[in-house]
Amino acid sequence: MKRSGKQWILTALRYGLCFVALALLVSVVRWYDVVRLDDAELTELRLLEERGDTLLVLRDGAEVEIRRADVHTLEDGVLDIEYGIGGVVRRMDGKWALLALLVFIPVPFLQSLRLVWMLSIQNVRLSLWNAIKLSFAGNFFNFALPGTTGGDVIKAYYLTRYTHRKTEAVLTVFLDRVVGLFGLVLLAGTMILVTWDRERYGQFALVLAVVCGCLAVGALLVFSRRLRHAIKLPELAERLPMGDQLLRIGRATVAMRRHKGMVALSLWNTLALQITVIFSAFLMARALGLGGDIGHYFVYVPIGFLIAAVPISPPQGIGVVELFYLRVFAHTGLSTESQAVAFALGVRFVQLAWALPGVLVPLLGAHLPSQADLEKLDEPAAVGAAAAK
Repeated sequence: MKRSGKQWILTALRYGLCFVALALLVSVVRWYDVVRLDDAELTELRLLEERGDTLLVLRDGAEVEIRRADVHTLEDGVLDIEYGIGGVVRRMDGKWALLALLVFIPVPFLQSLRLVWMLSIQNVRLSLWNAIKLSFAGNFFNFALPGTTGGDVIKAYYLTRYTHRKTEAVLTVFLDRVVGLFGLVLLAGTMILVTWDRERYGQFALVLAVVCGCLAVGALLVFSRRLRHAIKLPELAERLPMGDQLLRIGRATVAMRRHKGMVALSLWNTLALQITVIFSAFLMARALGLGGDIGHYFVYVPIGFLIAAVPISPPQGIGVVELFYLRVFAHTGLSTESQAVAFALGVRFVQLAWALPGVLVPLLGAHLPSQADLEKLDEPAAVGAAAAK
């Protein structure tokens, strides 16, 4: 099959998945507010407006007022009103939402610092300022390209302009993403173990265990020279097309073995970054009135991000992530369907707000290296220079 044919199939699968997910959302989510009457059938009426002691509703196509006393009440004495997407957003606590937005500020800068550290392992020099620009640009393109990794392709392309070690630079962007995903798995897995609830988390434990197992095998291949030679991995790479490039990729990956301290530092950076992201999401949940303690969000939000990162997911996992949050929040009593969907949109909005400055990077040509940057192309990075001595 030709490459173009494969790309067409993947694109069709991606957007077909998006269409199915959105169709399911439309069928199960409330898009307007409803009130249930205190009668035998718990009759549902569309709620138009709350007016003190009365409610304006739509009944048989006509607007009528009903008394609050005619509305069914829940066990805690609250009126049985289910707010749709619009109602949830209107009732959102602006202070909590603003706090969620502000808490997210350090995230792109932590991403940039991690990129500088990861590149230094490969003897690639990149200033923190340039890393910040490329990270913002990559985050912006993540919203325009499929999945949540499309921006990495753009960032990797921009990065090759800053170094002669292009293979190592591109690989570093990939490894940087792997470290980020490993942080998500580690956080979710740790929280599941700490707050073990077989009924609630058991279905995710096996999946995370499999992912951790795959990452462990990958780590063994990176850090165990004996294992690589036992399975004759270098010899196999030499026989494959573009064998030289594969061996170069292998050497770049193994370079992490010689800089365990920098790898560990990058992982700690990742954990701080992910904790910040999850706490921001928790604040957004509070703004929208979702229930559950912060432990729920340390499990569900990382898994939501992992789902969105799957290459065949629609852009930003639109529709798919919402369905996941419906299952873990709405179907477990932690929220209504509308709140779960609004939460997914709210988390995505916070990310988009801090990704938008990235559009200025290509528009202003800020992704291109300056003359000073070009003059430093042959200078080794600090970590690489230290290793060479």
